[in-house]
Amino acid sequence: MNTFTENATSTRPYSWWIPPLAALASGGLMIACYHPLNLHWLAWFALVPWLIVAPGLDSSKVWLYGTLLALLFYRTGFSWLCTISGPLGVFVILALSLWMGLSFRVATLISSYVSPRLFYLLLPFTFTAQEILRCEGLDRYRVAYLAFGYSQSHNLWIAQIASIGGVYLVTFALLAVNSSLAHLINHRSLRGLIPLGAVSTSLILLAFLSQPPDYTNEKTLPVACVQAEDLTQDEFVDLTRTALEANTQPAIVVLPEHTIYDIADEHHQTIASLAELAGKHQAYICVGAHTPAAPGSPCPFDNTCLLINPSGNIQGAQPKAVPVPFFIEDGNPATSHQVVDTPYGKIGMCICYDATFTDIPRRLVNNHAELLLVPVMDPQHWPQQQCYLHADMATFRSIELRRSAVRAASSGVSQIVWPDGSIQSARTRAQGAGTLSGNVLVQNTTSFFVSHGHLAPTLLAWLYLLTVALLTAAHWLTSAYRFSTIRMHP
Repeated sequence: MNTFTENATSTRPYSWWIPPLAALASGGLMIACYHPLNLHWLAWFALVPWLIVAPGLDSSKVWLYGTLLALLFYRTGFSWLCTISGPLGVFVILALSLWMGLSFRVATLISSYVSPRLFYLLLPFTFTAQEILRCEGLDRYRVAYLAFGYSQSHNLWIAQIASIGGVYLVTFALLAVNSSLAHLINHRSLRGLIPLGAVSTSLILLAFLSQPPDYTNEKTLPVACVQAEDLTQDEFVDLTRTALEANTQPAIVVLPEHTIYDIADEHHQTIASLAELAGKHQAYICVGAHTPAAPGSPCPFDNTCLLINPSGNIQGAQPKAVPVPFFIEDGNPATSHQVVDTPYGKIGMCICYDATFTDIPRRLVNNHAELLLVPVMDPQHWPQQQCYLHADMATFRSIELRRSAVRAASSGVSQIVWPDGSIQSARTRAQGAGTLSGNVLVQNTTSFFVSHGHLAPTLLAWLYLLTVALLTAAHWLTSAYRFSTIRMHP
């Protein structure tokens, strides 16, 4: 999408205060794209102030001020993480900030070795690669919140691009536009319009190609969510009964994660009560429960969602694949991903944190899941900011996979999401405990992201790691050579 081939980047000097001010301005504009402001249109030029001045700095200062930008961005966007985790949250913010800052340094170093004009071409690749690695790279210690592409969760026309390359293609597009604008401002020539025109044309073409079909006349399936926290088991059963007795007559009801907080099996009283309701209303009920863990497991239970069928039997059980990092009692990692065959289609289940990543829901779709059920725990004492950031990510999962999702949150934002990312109905924390009804589409089409598009982010991440390793080796060799030269010729 980025075709810079002309002028070299700017190297004019700046007063000492301009680079940090530009970095802070960009960090502030970036975070304004998310809840509570949701000014998603700012994302198209949020990084421009910083990118105008960055090419005029040496690589060390680019890393320093790039980290400053990220510190403002993450400290504001992850303020809820500090509330929840205290000093650990501060450490995570610092680590992520240094990691984002490094992406600016890598682009600067490569362009200094090859050609200064490459900076604006390289930056969309390096920035997107660092984001892929921190969101997907580490199996148990990855953090996907605040990926830049999620800023477009309320801009569905652009968000559809995720069906081709995932949320990371949206991040790449945003960085390409920002880089093109900064290039144009720095060079102020007609030639500077060529990259911006090429990027804009490519973006519009991708958006047109990725638009979903018209779902208006498609057959839908009635579903419902139960949203509640800190209720007795009997109260959860009563809310489920209310959902099933509604005029919509849902075929599937989803309850939150950790609804059953003691060890459950088919003989558990709450399971038995839900099974009775499932049989009476000929419905499926998906409930978050604790199930027995294998001997020697770190956590005494598996964090599992159970699917009870209309016969009153547990037809499917899916443990959580990625327990929340540093939360010891969030279950043990699942080793497989189950899809349940029903008269309504094949159903896949993933729990809360699992749905913040692209790979776990994609595996369910690769196993032919046609509908996703997502029990969620957003604890009431967690800040509201976390709930809305979490909810915005659900939009992208449905677009990437072209699947509807029924997302029942404890006290966050419960949602019924269609394959185009549109929210058919939602219930927020402010509405308290209750039920949510709506309709979903059961789809078996395969998006390009599921079939092939997911390979590009993986390749980009590995190339970035290789580049960082080569740059580090080159730096060490250069330092060693200089040291030996000094010793030989003092």
